[in-house]
Amino acid sequence: MAFSFGFSGDDIDMEDSEINTGVPDVLPPKNTTNSLPELVKPKKHDINGWLSILPSQIFYNRLAISGTPVVIARREIFDIRTQLMAEDNENYDNAELIAGLEEGDLKPNFYEGGFKTWECALDLAKLAAGDSEIVGSFSDSQSDVHIIELGAGTAVPSMTLFAQFLGQTELVDGAAPGQKAHFTFADYNDAVLRLVTLPNLLLTWHNSRPQTAVEPVVSEETPRHDQDEELDITPELVDEFKNDLARRGISIDFISGGWSPEFVDLVFSHSSSGDCKTLVLASETIYSPATLTAFSETLLALLRRSSTPAAKTRALVAAKKVYFGVGGGVDEFLAVLKSVCGDELQVQEKLDVQSEGVGRIVLEITPSANVV
Repeated sequence: MAFSFGFSGDDIDMEDSEINTGVPDVLPPKNTTNSLPELVKPKKHDINGWLSILPSQIFYNRLAISGTPVVIARREIFDIRTQLMAEDNENYDNAELIAGLEEGDLKPNFYEGGFKTWECALDLAKLAAGDSEIVGSFSDSQSDVHIIELGAGTAVPSMTLFAQFLGQTELVDGAAPGQKAHFTFADYNDAVLRLVTLPNLLLTWHNSRPQTAVEPVVSEETPRHDQDEELDITPELVDEFKNDLARRGISIDFISGGWSPEFVDLVFSHSSSGDCKTLVLASETIYSPATLTAFSETLLALLRRSSTPAAKTRALVAAKKVYFGVGGGVDEFLAVLKSVCGDELQVQEKLDVQSEGVGRIVLEITPSANVV
């Protein structure tokens, strides 16, 4: 595995009262004599089924991606909590998810922190927004794209690219000019995908429409909770959302469960019309040493499966340099990646974020030239 350290991009300093800037608190099993809960098997979910059971109203705020013109929308934490509590019955046992949301605790193999936005996601969003290779292809009708976000949660990086794609694809006679974009959102918890990722996708689409797109009223520098907005979720709105995505050649997959070969198979189970540019996104996914091997193996498999001589594939991984008290970090990840991949992948440091706390990094990982 080859390494190069050519820094690009400006340092980033982002703050938001709903952005988690610390190291995740990982709770050990209550009964230390037992192993961790069994890993949830990967599963693909039907977007139409989830759209049909959205609540009648969603509260949200707008988030400006610093240094870019991009504005996305995120469901409010209190609104997520309200739905979790309303669904806490015999069909959904949400007590531990609610506790994780309120206290910020992560429970391995149960809840991995996806309800909240972690600060490295903002680093990754800003970098991805300025990525000429992937963003430039949005206006190239000959180049299809596949965006895969691992540990998506609120999916701020993917939402940033989704908003840009909506803004750059021009409809001709009511349809996109042949280009297709496929977004795969993956998170360990299906509840996160259903209650956060999908609503954020719908909200960002709504915010990007000409009749609703406005200047951001919430940014990472100046969060204001009195500026919450509310969207009525009507059957007409949902139908318009689905029809508009279809016209623009946008398709969506949601996959829950643990990283595994079966997970990779599900990622590539969507119909594809040949070569396309693939970008894998991941932020704050390497904090736990226990999952570094599975993450590295999955990353390698995704890059292998999507790499062809005619189509470029890359991964952007954002993380804190060190996760104090947890054990993970960039050095640990690179060591495991090296043991798993050998010289099959190249790693380049794309962004080094200096802050008062722990430093943050975004790594670009690509197949080695002699492999593709």
